[in-house]
Amino acid sequence: MKNIAVLGCTGSVGSQTLDIVRRFKNKFNVVLLSASKISDKLIQCIEEFKPKYVHIANDENINLKNIKLLKGEEGIKFYSQLDIDLYINGISGIAGIYPTYYLLKNGKKLITANKESIICLGELLKERYKDIIPIDSEHSAIFQTLINLKKEEVEKIYLTSSGGPFLNYDKEKLKNVSIEEAINHPRWKMGKKISVDSATLMNKALEVIEAHYLFDFDYSKIDVVIHPQSIIHSIVELIDGTMFANMSPTDMRYPIAYALFYPERKNIGIKKLKLTEIGKLEFLNPDLEKFPLLKIALEYAKKGGAYPIVITAVDEFVVKKFLNGKISFTDIPFLIEKVLKKAKFSKPENLKDIFKIINETKKLLEE
Repeated sequence: MKNIAVLGCTGSVGSQTLDIVRRFKNKFNVVLLSASKISDKLIQCIEEFKPKYVHIANDENINLKNIKLLKGEEGIKFYSQLDIDLYINGISGIAGIYPTYYLLKNGKKLITANKESIICLGELLKERYKDIIPIDSEHSAIFQTLINLKKEEVEKIYLTSSGGPFLNYDKEKLKNVSIEEAINHPRWKMGKKISVDSATLMNKALEVIEAHYLFDFDYSKIDVVIHPQSIIHSIVELIDGTMFANMSPTDMRYPIAYALFYPERKNIGIKKLKLTEIGKLEFLNPDLEKFPLLKIALEYAKKGGAYPIVITAVDEFVVKKFLNGKISFTDIPFLIEKVLKKAKFSKPENLKDIFKIINETKKLLEE
C-alpha cells in the first residue's frame, strides 16, 4: 500500500485523483490532504479519507479530531519531510510553487499537474526533475514515450491542442466572448483559469516551456499542433521519421492513474477508446494572428532569465482580471505583452528571488 498526499484535493485534479483512490482503497492510504481554504468539500474529503494531516494555505482554524492541522509555508515545510511515498500536486497556479520546491529539495517523489512551479523554478532544481511524473495529459504522454527512447533518437516533440472553444471564431467575434464561453472547454473538464488559458492558447505556451525544462529539450525540438479531437495527447517524432502517438479519452484519470501506479499499469474501470467511433483525426497549424499569445509567450521564454516567471505570473494576474469581469477576452494578450515589454529582471537564484519577480510583475501590470 502506498502512503500518499493529495495537494489541491478539492480542485479538479485533486478530485479526480481521489476518485481513483476511492476505486483502489486497498492500494492507497491518504496521509495528508491539502486545500487553499476550509470548505464543505474539504470536510467531506476529510470524513471519507481520514488523513493524519490536513494542510490549508491560509490561517483559518478548524477543530479536527485526531488530525494535525498544518498551515501556510511552515506547514508545507513540515509535510515535505513526512514519510510519504507519493505527493500529488494538483494545486492551480503560482500557489503550487512552494510545495514543489520543498518536496524536490527533500528528494520526494512528486506527481504534478502544476506547470507553473516547473516553469518558475526553471533550472534551480533541474537535477531533481527526475523525481517527477507529470500528469498533464500532454506531458504524461511524452513521459510514457520517452521512457523507452534515447534522447538522441528524438527529432521533435509535438504537443497537441484542441484549439479551445474559439477555434472556429473569427477575430471580430472574439471581442465579445463571455466568461462563460471562455471557461466552457469543448473537450476537457478543467478549472476556470486553465480553461481560459486553453481558450487563448497560453496554456500551450506554458506547456512548451514546461516540456523544455522537464525533459531537457531545446525549444527548437518542441512544436504545437492543433488537434480538435483531443484523442492524441502528444507525438514524438524520431530521427528515422517514425512517430509515436499516445492516444486515450479526454479524461485526466488516465494520466493520474498511470502516475499513481507507475511502473505498473491498471485497468481503472473507466471508458476506453473505440477506434471505429473516433471517425477522423485532424491536425492543423495554430492561427497565431487570432491567438497571438502562443507566439508572444514563447518569444520571451526563449530569452530565458526571469522571463518564464514573468510570463507565468502576468498570465495568472490578467486571467483573474478577465474572470472578475474587469477586462475583455481580447485584452488578455495585449496586457500580457505590455508587461513583458516592460519587464527587466535578473535571473533568480533562489525561491525568494522568484517571488520577488512575481510581486514586481504584478506592480508592472497595475502601472
